[in-house]
Amino acid sequence: MKRRTARLTLFALAVAGQAMPLAAQGKAVDRTRLDQLFAQFDSLSPEADPAAYRSTAAASLVEAQRLFPAGHPDVAIGRLNVAQGMAAAGEMDKAMAEVDALLPVLAAAKANHRYRASWRNALNTRAYILNFKGEHDAALAINEQLLTDYEADPARDQKDYATVLSNLAASYLEHGRLDDALKSNAQAIEVALKIDPVPADVAMWNANRVVYLYSAGRTEDAIATAQNALARLTPAMGADHPAMANLYANLGAILFRTNRPHDAMPMIRRAYELIEKTNGGPNQNSATMRVQFAQALMRAGQYEDAVAFLSTATPIIDAQLGAQSDRALNARDSMLIALINTGKGKEAQPIAEDLLKIRDARLPEGHRDRANARDNLAKAAFANGDWATAETAARESVVLRTKMLPADHPDLLLARTMLLRVQDRAGTRPTADLLYEARRLFEALTLNANLARGSAQAERQRPAYGWLAEIFTRRGATEDAFKAQQWAARSSIDDALAIAQSERAAAAEPAFAQIVAQRRQLLAARQGLEARLDANLGKPDPAFDLAGVTGELDANREAIAVLDSGLEEAQRAQLFFIPSSLAEVAAASPRGTATVMITDVGGSWLLTAASGKRVTQYLIGDQPVGTLIARLRGAINAGTAASFDRAGAAQLYVTLFPGRAGAMLRGSQRLAVIANGALGALPFGLLVPEVRGKDYLIDRLVVNRLVRAPRAGRSGVAARAVGETLIALGGVEGRKAGALMAMRSAGTARAIDALPELPDARRELTALAEAIGAGSSHLLVGEQATEAQLRATSIPQGAVLAFATHGLVSGELDGLDEPALLLTPDGRDDGLLKPSEIGGLNLPARLVILSACNTASAADEDRPQLSGLVQGFFLAGADRVMASHWPVRDDIARRLSVGTVKGMRAGADPARALHNAILTVRSGKDGEAGANHPALWAPFELFSR
Repeated sequence: MKRRTARLTLFALAVAGQAMPLAAQGKAVDRTRLDQLFAQFDSLSPEADPAAYRSTAAASLVEAQRLFPAGHPDVAIGRLNVAQGMAAAGEMDKAMAEVDALLPVLAAAKANHRYRASWRNALNTRAYILNFKGEHDAALAINEQLLTDYEADPARDQKDYATVLSNLAASYLEHGRLDDALKSNAQAIEVALKIDPVPADVAMWNANRVVYLYSAGRTEDAIATAQNALARLTPAMGADHPAMANLYANLGAILFRTNRPHDAMPMIRRAYELIEKTNGGPNQNSATMRVQFAQALMRAGQYEDAVAFLSTATPIIDAQLGAQSDRALNARDSMLIALINTGKGKEAQPIAEDLLKIRDARLPEGHRDRANARDNLAKAAFANGDWATAETAARESVVLRTKMLPADHPDLLLARTMLLRVQDRAGTRPTADLLYEARRLFEALTLNANLARGSAQAERQRPAYGWLAEIFTRRGATEDAFKAQQWAARSSIDDALAIAQSERAAAAEPAFAQIVAQRRQLLAARQGLEARLDANLGKPDPAFDLAGVTGELDANREAIAVLDSGLEEAQRAQLFFIPSSLAEVAAASPRGTATVMITDVGGSWLLTAASGKRVTQYLIGDQPVGTLIARLRGAINAGTAASFDRAGAAQLYVTLFPGRAGAMLRGSQRLAVIANGALGALPFGLLVPEVRGKDYLIDRLVVNRLVRAPRAGRSGVAARAVGETLIALGGVEGRKAGALMAMRSAGTARAIDALPELPDARRELTALAEAIGAGSSHLLVGEQATEAQLRATSIPQGAVLAFATHGLVSGELDGLDEPALLLTPDGRDDGLLKPSEIGGLNLPARLVILSACNTASAADEDRPQLSGLVQGFFLAGADRVMASHWPVRDDIARRLSVGTVKGMRAGADPARALHNAILTVRSGKDGEAGANHPALWAPFELFSR
C-alpha cells in the first residue's frame, strides 16, 4: 500500500514540473498514446493485477495533463482512473475527493457521448464508495439515476450498463430488498455474458449473487448458484482466470460453514492459488484463505496438516496486517484448536491465554469474540486437565453470552454444555444436579434443531450432542446417552434428506403443504431476528433492545408451536427427528440380533449395544480406534499381494467389543451396525474375533448396516418378498462414453476414456437374469444404459435393480462434486447418475445392487456412506442397497451379486443371502477359484433403512 502511494506521489511531482500542455499552446494534439492508455486501463482488472491497474491509471493522467489544460474532460477521465485505483486499494476518502472534484467537468461535457460514458463511470464510482462507507441511501439514488440514463440510451455501452445493474443490486440488498437485488444482479450477469469477450467482473457479480442467497438463508440455492456459475463461466473465461478466485472462495466458505470441509477444500485451494499466481506469491488475502483451508482440514480431522498450513500462513498475515489484526487472531484461534487435537494442549493454552487478553483489551463488552476467547481457553485447559482454569473460562463465557443472547440461543446452549462437561470431569457438581441440567440442555438443543433442521444455527450447536452423550454415559444415564448419541450421529446430509422427504410428502398432501409453507414463512422471519442478534454480537450497541428481540423470537416460536400442534403423527415424523429408545430397538430387532451403535462424539467413541433385554454402553478413546482403522485400510490398499493385517483387525475388534459387548456378540447370530465417521467406511465382517484363529467376524455373524437406530413399526420392508423382476443397467463402454462426454470437459473425456473395461459386466447382467428365474428381466446394456431409459422404466414393488458399471467418487472428474454411477451419455444426460438425481426418481426396489467400485463412498468424505449413492436410492424408495467400500474386481462383484439374488429367490433375507454368497466365493464352492483375501470379498455390505 505504501509503495503504491509513493509511486502516485512521484507521478504528481512529475506532473507539476511539466511544460504548458500542448493544447494550450495551440498545436495539433496527437492523442494516440492517451487513447491507448485509456483503452489499456479499461482492459485491466484491479483483482488480476493491482499494480498495473494503478500505474496505468497514473500514466493516463500524466499523458492527459501533457496534452490538455487542467479543466479539460480528458484530464478529468485521467483523474477518474486514478480515483478508481485508489478505491480498489481501499483509499476511499482520497478517491471520493477526486471524484467530487472531477464530476462537474464531466457533467458539463456529457452532451458528447464519449464524455457521457465517463460521467456515468464517475457517478458509478461515487456510488461504489458511498456503499463502502455505509451511505446506502445516497448510493441507491445515484444507481437508480444511472439506470434511468442508460435505459434511455440506445447506444449505451453494455459493460457499463451491466456494471450499473450490479451496483444497483448491491444497493437494493443494503435496503433489504432481496428480490430486487437478485433481479438486478441476474440482469447484469446476462448482459455481461453476451459481451465478447466476457468481462472479468461477471465472476464477481456471480460471487455476489452467491452471498445474497446465503445471507438470506437460502444455503442450497447459494451452493447451486455457485456451481452453475462455475460451469457457465469456465468456458467463457477459463477456470484459471484471476477473477474466478472470488467465486471459488465464496463457494468454499459456504461449503465449509455447512459442514462439508472436503467439498470446500478444492474450492478454497483454487482461490488462494489463483491469488498467489496473480500476485506473484502469497499475500494477506491468500494467507487468509490458507487459514480457512486449515480450518477445513481441522473439520475433516486432519489436524497435523492444519498445523503445517497455519505455520506458513500466520507469519504472512502478521507481516502485512499486524500480529493483532482480526485475521491474525483468527489464525491463532485455529492454531490452538489444531494443537489441542494433536495432543499439544500445553502449547495451545498459552496461545489461548494471550488471545483472551488481547481481545479483552481491544473489544467492547458484549462482543462475541470475548466469549469465544474464553471458549477456546476452556477447551485448551480441558485438554490439559487444568479443570480450575477450564471451569473459570467456561463460566465466564456463559456469563458474557447470557447478557447478550436469549436463553435458548444455540451459542449460549453450547457454552452451557461446555461448562457442564468441565464440571463433570472436575467433579465440582453433584450427579443429580449435573443430570438435571444436562436433560434441560438436551431438550432445549433438540427443540432448536427440530425447529429449523439444517440451519446454520442448528449446525453450530451440533458438538453439544456428543458432549451430553459423554456426560450421560459417565454418569450412568444409559437411555439419555443413547438418545443424545443418535443426535450426535446425525449429519447435515441427514437433515437434507429429511427435508427432501417432507417436501415430497407435502406435495402429495395439500393440507400438510399449507402448514409447511406457513412454517417456512415463520422460519424466514425468525432468521431475520437471529441475524439482528448476530450483527449486534459483531458490533455491540448499548441501545440494542435484547428484551424486544427476545420477545419477538418467543412469539415466533409460539406461532410455530401452534402450527405443529395440528400435525398428525405421520406428519410430525416428516418434520422432526425423534430418536429411538432402547426398548424400541429391542422390539424392532429380530431374535438373536445384536444391534450396535458406534458414534464419534468428539474426542471419543460411544458404543451402545443391545440384544434382547441386555444393554451395554461405554466410551472408547479416539486415538486407538483411528490408528487401527488407518492400519486396516492401509492393508486393504496394499491389495492381495500383501498379507492382511489380522493382528490389527483382532485388536480393533477387542477395542470395540470388550467384555460384555464381546459376550453379547458371541451369543448372537446377527449383527446390525449403525456407525459414522471412519467406522462408517469399514466393513465389520473383516474384523477378527480371535487373532490366533482363522476366521473372521463374518464367519460367525450375518452383518447388516443400518442408517439409524431401528424402531418397531417404522417400516414394513422386512415383510416384502423379492419380486420376479430384474431391471439391470451396465456394460457401458468407457471409450464411447468418454467421446460423448467431450462436451463436458476435455479432462472428463480423458478420465472416462482411461477407465478400465469391465469385461464381466454383460456376463453379470445375464447371470442375474438367469438367477431371477422365470420372471421378467429388462436389461439395458451399452448404449441403452442411459439415465433417460432408467427414468422411463417402471420399477415394480419388490424388484431387483442392478448396476454393473463404474462407480466414481467425488472429485474424480472435473466438476464432479458427488459420487456417480457411469452410464452412457445421451442427449442432455451426461451419463453420470448422481445421488441428487437418484433421489428424485421412484425406485421401490426390494434390493438395489451397485456392482461397481466405491458405491458406498460418500458424496464426499464430509458425508458418510449414507449420504452417497446408497442414501440416494433410499430416498427414491429402495428397501436395501448392496454396495462397496473400495474398488472391486468385476468377476468377484458378479459372483457376489448373482449369489445374493439366488439366495433371496431361495427364501433367504438379503443380509443372509449376501452373507452366504461371501462364504461361497471365499471357499470357491460356486465352481470358481476361491477368493479368501478380505480385499476381494469384504468391500460389499448390505445397507438397510
